[in-house]
Amino acid sequence: MAWLKLFCVFLVLATLPASAIASIGKVLSAKPGADIIRAGKKIRLREGMDVVSGDTISTDRSGVVQLVFVDETKIAVGPNARMILDVSMLRGNRKAKNFTVQALGGSFRFISGKSRKRAYSIKTPDATMAVRGTTFDMWITSGSQSAMLVIEGTVQMCGRRGSCRSASRQCSLFATGSGGQVGRPIDQEQYDKALKGGFPFIRSQTQLLPPFRVSAEGCSGRQAQALKIESERPERREARRQTEQGRSEVSAARESGRSEAPDRASASAEGRSGTSARAGVSASGETRTSVNASSGNSGGSGVRATATAGNASAIAGW
Repeated sequence: MAWLKLFCVFLVLATLPASAIASIGKVLSAKPGADIIRAGKKIRLREGMDVVSGDTISTDRSGVVQLVFVDETKIAVGPNARMILDVSMLRGNRKAKNFTVQALGGSFRFISGKSRKRAYSIKTPDATMAVRGTTFDMWITSGSQSAMLVIEGTVQMCGRRGSCRSASRQCSLFATGSGGQVGRPIDQEQYDKALKGGFPFIRSQTQLLPPFRVSAEGCSGRQAQALKIESERPERREARRQTEQGRSEVSAARESGRSEAPDRASASAEGRSGTSARAGVSASGETRTSVNASSGNSGGSGVRATATAGNASAIAGW
């Protein structure tokens, strides 16, 4: 009976050691509290164990796992984490044809190896990350939000509604919002709160082996580099240009002594995405600039910023 033969083959494969199936990497270090689920069976992880495609790695609140793959990709799995490996190797088993990681919860560090950039894909319950040869940390909270912090290289993060942001500055932190968009912390306080809550390898690297340690001191604490938008939107760039032009006009009017100099030079720009910007310069030299952006979704989420020179103030929204 054909079905019985297939069933027997499945049982044989399930009982074979990982090395007999197709090893894609090894466990370099595993603290107590880390398991691997293979063919429905839970096995306690130990140093030197092979991992294969389809394995699920899980940790409890004390578990930490450090993995190295045949293409030299490295992944550190923090406490209370769960991920599924889906890796297929090219002929020769030195580079991956497809290297997909489903990060379902917890904290991770990802260091890409020698495989082609387009081979890598990181998936979370509400985001997808395209890796461009880089080192970055991830934090996934109960399937409701995903965050990434870039340490080196470039990563593109896309939310479930198609909103994407690329980060290449060291210490750049982006996360998915409730509306499916991708944004960044509104201020340093929120940035620090995220580091404390979900990025254990940024706060301390003592649990990591030397190959997993990176220079990320500038990302922790209030001394961290201020977050910046990776690319300025066209409408904001136009508003800034118009603001500078307005300042030049006022300055020129003062120098020429023309009494008919305008009391106010202003400019506005509006983009297709529903984003508007307005900037003005008064004859007294006071500058006011406001920018409002909306992602256009029903939840009304988006970026909001207001700045006033003189009595300096700033408001930003994530």
